[in-house]
Amino acid sequence: MSDMRIGGLASGLDTDSIVKELMTAERMPLDKMQQDRTWLTWQRDAYREINSLLFDLDSLALNMKLSSTYNNKTVSSSNDSFATATATAAAANGTHTLSNVSVATAAYNISFQGNANTNLGVSGDKTAADYTKVDATKSLWSQKSNFGNSDFADVNGGIWETRTYENKDISVSKAGTNFKLEKGAIDSTSLTSIVVTDSEGVEKTYTVVSGEPSNANEVSLNAGTGELVFGEELTEGSTISGPSYDHYVVSFSIKTYDQKGNVIEDNADESDGYQFEFDGTKSLNQIMSEISNSRVGVSAFYDGFSDKVSFQRKETGDLNVNGQEMEFSGSFLTDVLGMDSSQELNGTNATFTLDGLQTQRTSNSFTISGVSYTLKDNFTGSTTISVENNTEASFEKVKEFVDKYNEIIEKVNGKLTEGRYRDYPPLTDAQKEGMSDKEIELWEERAKSGLLKGDSILSSAMSDLRMAWYSRVETNGAYTHLSEIGIETTANFMAGGKLEIDEAKLKKALSTDPDAVYKLFSNSEEGSSRGLINRVEDSIEKAMGNIESKAGKSTSTLQQYTMGKRLDDLNDRIDNFQDRLVTIENRYWSQFTAMEKAIQQMNSQMSYLMNMFG
Repeated sequence: MSDMRIGGLASGLDTDSIVKELMTAERMPLDKMQQDRTWLTWQRDAYREINSLLFDLDSLALNMKLSSTYNNKTVSSSNDSFATATATAAAANGTHTLSNVSVATAAYNISFQGNANTNLGVSGDKTAADYTKVDATKSLWSQKSNFGNSDFADVNGGIWETRTYENKDISVSKAGTNFKLEKGAIDSTSLTSIVVTDSEGVEKTYTVVSGEPSNANEVSLNAGTGELVFGEELTEGSTISGPSYDHYVVSFSIKTYDQKGNVIEDNADESDGYQFEFDGTKSLNQIMSEISNSRVGVSAFYDGFSDKVSFQRKETGDLNVNGQEMEFSGSFLTDVLGMDSSQELNGTNATFTLDGLQTQRTSNSFTISGVSYTLKDNFTGSTTISVENNTEASFEKVKEFVDKYNEIIEKVNGKLTEGRYRDYPPLTDAQKEGMSDKEIELWEERAKSGLLKGDSILSSAMSDLRMAWYSRVETNGAYTHLSEIGIETTANFMAGGKLEIDEAKLKKALSTDPDAVYKLFSNSEEGSSRGLINRVEDSIEKAMGNIESKAGKSTSTLQQYTMGKRLDDLNDRIDNFQDRLVTIENRYWSQFTAMEKAIQQMNSQMSYLMNMFG
């Protein structure tokens, strides 16, 4: 509390020890307040732990309100290699027969189908001797001469288009000569000069040349990559003003259709289909990947072995009746890649007979009357799909919830009946200094016992939960009470309301009338028809609200809950008392200092008199 002081020089007393002993007595109220604060913090955390358990139970209750929990279905197929199925709770039990199945197929198209010029690198004006396979990993610009279409090699051939681009300013963070524009495949005629401003604000204009710069006033441009090389070193802190220039792009569109027969588009004008545009720095593989990852619904790839590209619809079925599934527009697709819409192998619908009804679907996966079928292969014979109640799965879900409920009941009741050891208050920091870690652990184990013993909030919550389970439910069905389906309170009164399951009785109820069990557990209406789980949820939410009001949550401020206000008050009282102790200690030292001065003065007078009397 105070700086180091040295006393007893005149009196010979151990002043420091005396003051420490006096302050130990003065600190006793402070120690009590700090112990109260520690106890209150432990109790708050214990409340929050209970709230966490109740939250877990409340989360698990969500599944108990679903019809599928009680109407769980198991589905089997007489031949899984032909067809499989799953079923929702709404599906009726029974057997369905599938026969005469032809699976749905997806439309596909391959470059240069039906054309003698069978590769990307061979066209009507090229021979096999001129053939160089396209490198799909390199930019279109660098590969433009390797494609079979001669117009693609010529930027004025009508396939390439230009777009004007405003490049951002380039900051020179390190002195050098080499820099790069944001775009490549540049029309070099559109960029004749570049302006650079140095760190002093002085501007200089450099002339753009295609070869190496011959002097300090020139900058070379690699039109393919956008790389710049200046004839002199640009100083750190300079800025290359973002130039405006034209760069070459290819654009095209693909028109496809969804399962409702509507055109898939990227804008409001669906007549154009899905629009694509790529600059010349993109590789063929990148273009194929971006097409495949777009919403157009096409899987596209380039095959290096055959030097062809393939387009296939991701959706199966005949989605555009009396027309192609994929319609290609744009010279890059039609003339360079050789995609001809008329050469498409159209997709087909899945056709089958279900329970004597001949029908079809665009997909091999479809749902009819709650049963979801997946067709695997063509077959002319028949396979049967059987739907039954999955009593075991439903039983396990109910048991899981009951087990979790019992676990929480046991923990909460344990807290309510836990012994309180008042002779083991929380340890102060000074007390811990003289103890080993094991001694501290054993002490605090006793000190933390009984934090929630006999707590009224938890006792009320346990009572509400028991009442929620035991109340009658007006279901207008076969079951109105929990005991009727084999779930009852344990006979051991000390268990505090834990539930016991009669497995055979519950499974029988789930097997014979799962809907009645569902109505018993789940009904959001108010009053006597409210489901058991809904009532349990009400009790949980009430208890969690009461606990939160008293103990808050991790994100709460001290002023937002009752115990927090008490902690805040204790903090203020502790701070004020610590200030008071500083004043008291200073007073003790002042008193002892005055005593030392008086003794020193008396010693001086005694020495003087002794000298006077010889």
